[in-house]
Amino acid sequence: MSEANASEIDLRLETDAAPRPSKRLRLLFDLIAVAGGTGMALLLLWYLHGAWQPGRALGCGLISGIVLRRMARPSYSTFPAYLRRPIDTGVVLLGSILTSWATLASEPLSVWLLLWREAVTLPILATVLGLGLVGVVYSHARMRREIEEARTREAALREAALRARLRALQAQINPHFLFNAFNALAELTHADPEVAEQMVGDLAHILRYTLRSSAEGIVHLDRELEVIRRYLRVEKARLGDRLCVIEQIAPETLKRPLPGLVLQPLVENAVLHAVAPRREGGTIRIEVVAREDHLRIRVDDDGPGLPAAVHEALAVDYAEAIAIERASRGGTGGAGGGLVNVRQRLLLRYRGSATLETAELNPGTRIEVRIPQ
Repeated sequence: MSEANASEIDLRLETDAAPRPSKRLRLLFDLIAVAGGTGMALLLLWYLHGAWQPGRALGCGLISGIVLRRMARPSYSTFPAYLRRPIDTGVVLLGSILTSWATLASEPLSVWLLLWREAVTLPILATVLGLGLVGVVYSHARMRREIEEARTREAALREAALRARLRALQAQINPHFLFNAFNALAELTHADPEVAEQMVGDLAHILRYTLRSSAEGIVHLDRELEVIRRYLRVEKARLGDRLCVIEQIAPETLKRPLPGLVLQPLVENAVLHAVAPRREGGTIRIEVVAREDHLRIRVDDDGPGLPAAVHEALAVDYAEAIAIERASRGGTGGAGGGLVNVRQRLLLRYRGSATLETAELNPGTRIEVRIPQ
């Protein structure tokens, strides 16, 4: 889901007015109307005259299916598409009845007197049945359309809530990182002012990146790597030789898209929990490779491993992540909170198709992220 799509929600629905059909399609509609009118007239003429009269029936079909229908069409041409077809049918049927009864004009008065009740009741019944059919079709079509519109609005509201939550999760990264970074800066201000000055520049760049990534959402890997290297330079100034970093970045992955601040929390977690607490320090390995359908990111460390609470918090699927966000609960007691944040952001943004998994090494921990491309 790109940020361009996430920037606004399009609630525009398709209009009722259908495009004007082609000449071939209009001819097909005329033929269907003529066939229907002819069939109706054939049966009615047999009832009225006691004999099959296909020639008269075809004439009634042509008059009702083409002449009367085209004359009546402008009066309801602005109606919704799901109403025009039933009204067309009603016009053809009523026209067939009227034209069929008009064939009695040449009959003697005795025939009219014999059939006057049918001459009155049958058209009335046909009209009532036609209106009832149109009403049923209209009610059904209108109800279906209202249900579809309600579903569209509900889906749009869910998308808006989801994007708002993603921005909130993105914003949670900033204070967490800045707190640790400023602690490192405070330690170096008096000990090494030149390094501290360089740190200020790195922190300014990192802060600018975090603000922009929160707004843009999707960034290229090379921008994420730049901020990670600045972050590691800040931590290197604080930890010295205790921090060792090995990068294995495939060149073809540098322009691959990914959500901003996805890789940085993984590296920060390794620094804070696998390197900083240990007197001997540790090694962090960052590996990024491109596969056919996804981008694979690995961050390995040689530390003591993740607490059980972190593994439990990370072992949730997309449905569980949605439930957690709705309940506004969750957390790991401060350990691995950045990992949980990243996993929830991936689950929500990619609807469960992106993954964040952990594996125990001997020693250390592997965090692997797979982002669909």
